[in-house]
Amino acid sequence: MRLAVDTDKGLAWYRKGAQAGSSRCLINVARCTAKDDVPAAIALFRKAAFEMGDLSAHCFWADFDKGNYDQHMQLAASSGDPFSMYSLAHERLKKLNDADAAEPWLDMLKSAAHKGESYACAHLGVIYRDGDHGVTKDREVSLYWLKKAMALGNEAACAILGRDWLAEDEALGINYLKRAAMLNDAFAQSILGQHLAWYGKCREDQLDGVVWLRASASQGHKYAINKLADALQNGRGPEVEKNEVLTWLQKGASLGMADCQSSLGIAYIQGEIIERDEEKAHNLFHLASLQGDAWGTYLLALTYENGHGTAKDLVQAFKCYKMSAEKGELKAAYKLGLAYLRAEGVEEDIPAAAKWLKTAASAGHADAQAFLGMLFSYGHGVEENAEIALYWLQLSAKQESAIGLRELARLYEAGEGVDADMAEATKLMAKAASLGDEKAKAWIDQKYPNKPDWLKGLGSLSDKELSDDE
Repeated sequence: MRLAVDTDKGLAWYRKGAQAGSSRCLINVARCTAKDDVPAAIALFRKAAFEMGDLSAHCFWADFDKGNYDQHMQLAASSGDPFSMYSLAHERLKKLNDADAAEPWLDMLKSAAHKGESYACAHLGVIYRDGDHGVTKDREVSLYWLKKAMALGNEAACAILGRDWLAEDEALGINYLKRAAMLNDAFAQSILGQHLAWYGKCREDQLDGVVWLRASASQGHKYAINKLADALQNGRGPEVEKNEVLTWLQKGASLGMADCQSSLGIAYIQGEIIERDEEKAHNLFHLASLQGDAWGTYLLALTYENGHGTAKDLVQAFKCYKMSAEKGELKAAYKLGLAYLRAEGVEEDIPAAAKWLKTAASAGHADAQAFLGMLFSYGHGVEENAEIALYWLQLSAKQESAIGLRELARLYEAGEGVDADMAEATKLMAKAASLGDEKAKAWIDQKYPNKPDWLKGLGSLSDKELSDDE
């Protein structure tokens, strides 16, 4: 049975324990008192340490006496109290990179763990999993400590085990995560929620995922805030209040989360869940970019290129595309390749264009594949090669890139790299035209002035606005 939280009732029992002579109860009274009256709390810590002889009080006293923090922590650890030993070892290890210097603090951490301190066990599990502080990675030892921490009721260990097991044994991973999530661990709730919302095997799983994401986000967990907004926008679960997506995006953006700033900026551009405001969008992308976010920097570049919320500036757009591409954003790599190819914001540089187009094309960017194929088809800066052109254009066309379909059609029309096939060329051109390619539509009009019904009224795309798909 799980009792409802009742801080006042809990504090009353601590006070009774302190009156009965329990130094641990007095320390907890002091910790509660510190929220409103630090001097009074320090007096209680002092009483527990000096009058009742419980040096572990120094472990908590240290937080309110920063000038003597180190001395407090050492006194607390000298008492043999496992939590105090863990706390001192944890502090020391955070500041050390040298394996030899870390050894005595690892020993102290192990002593605390052997005494049953769950946080020490969990920390050792992570150290052996990741090979930190000069320790050799050892999965079995890591699992030993993490499972021991879990057996001691440590929710963080459950969360770590759950996340690590998801890929290897999904059912076991979910089981561990649920145990931690039910203990209100925000990290576990966020990982569990994200997994169920996107990879759940049924609608009920998706709905449960959103419930867990909402629980984590309500605790202020940053990862969950963005993932919850994303899940709600994609219909993974219902909104519990009007414009809940917007509420979470605004909260995340106010907390400085680049993902939320970018998503909120896109919302301002699209004008669907909030009134359209290109200037606010541009400013939000700027904030995300200042934090080094590759996606936000790419979106910022688009606003400069298209003049959304700011003066059109191809030089600034180029700089932003370059920063984003160098951080691995494939859409930016494609745009950077085009900028070099078209001399937009930078001098023409075909080798650089080919490099960045190849980067994006190799990762599956359809339009980058099309332009790379065109370089070889037309011999632009490279030796003309119909075979290489065909390779990239076929990859592009398979992804229904209008440009790739159009250029592949030209190869079939001319018989370059393939046998001439006017029927295939027409089919590909018609497909490109239906996707809005103006050159393909012009080709259809020229070749088939009296076109049949199936070629009439080909759809065209409206002027593209900045969106998540660009």
